[in-house]
Amino acid sequence: MIRLTGVEHTYDGRGGQVKALHRTDLTIEPGEFVSVVGASGCGKTTLLRIVAGLVRASAGTVEADGECGVVFQRPSLYPWLSVAGNVEFGLKMRRVPRAQRKATARQYLDLVGLADFADAAPYELSGGMQQRCQIARVLATEPSTVLMDEPFGALDALTRERLQGELRRIATGRTVLFVTHSVEEAVLLSSRVLVMSPRPGRIVLDLPVGNDAAQDRSSPAILAAIDEVRAVVTST
Repeated sequence: MIRLTGVEHTYDGRGGQVKALHRTDLTIEPGEFVSVVGASGCGKTTLLRIVAGLVRASAGTVEADGECGVVFQRPSLYPWLSVAGNVEFGLKMRRVPRAQRKATARQYLDLVGLADFADAAPYELSGGMQQRCQIARVLATEPSTVLMDEPFGALDALTRERLQGELRRIATGRTVLFVTHSVEEAVLLSSRVLVMSPRPGRIVLDLPVGNDAAQDRSSPAILAAIDEVRAVVTST
């Protein structure tokens, strides 16, 4: 479970203090897939980083149970390790047996379409491929909660669509907080979609989305949800 109560965040900017988040209350139940959309600078990433424990809230309380895996907006690979070595890293730190961690790494590299690049160095990969490697590295540890900050932004359309489908399957039973600029992506993937207002960010829409409908991009329910979310994003 993730629970935020009265969370606010203020930081020092060049012109003085900047209030990134206004009083925010949010509860995400175990197994929910919740996406956050909104205009650039509205506090989506700040919210995610507060949940991850990477940023301390200026006010309010944050509760997050279980183990968290974070997929950052930009790849953060270890340049001295191979692609496979990066995916195995978290498992190695847990002292997972070598054969098991190599098998797990192969499984997730195959999932993201990088099986043929297992022995490559990160610098040999394109930006989109590096991001896929980062996704594989996080998922390989099988965390109970996955926090994803625009993970598909650097991917081509076909790869993005394929990984969206895989993420829906992999996310079953896990708690996911997913930040994206794409309204369509948010609705297709999620059980709930949150819309944040411009700075100072606050939640102005919390829309449940039917899980069954989320499998069909042309579903009337999905199209209606996309229209509703887009209307709120553009009007705030």
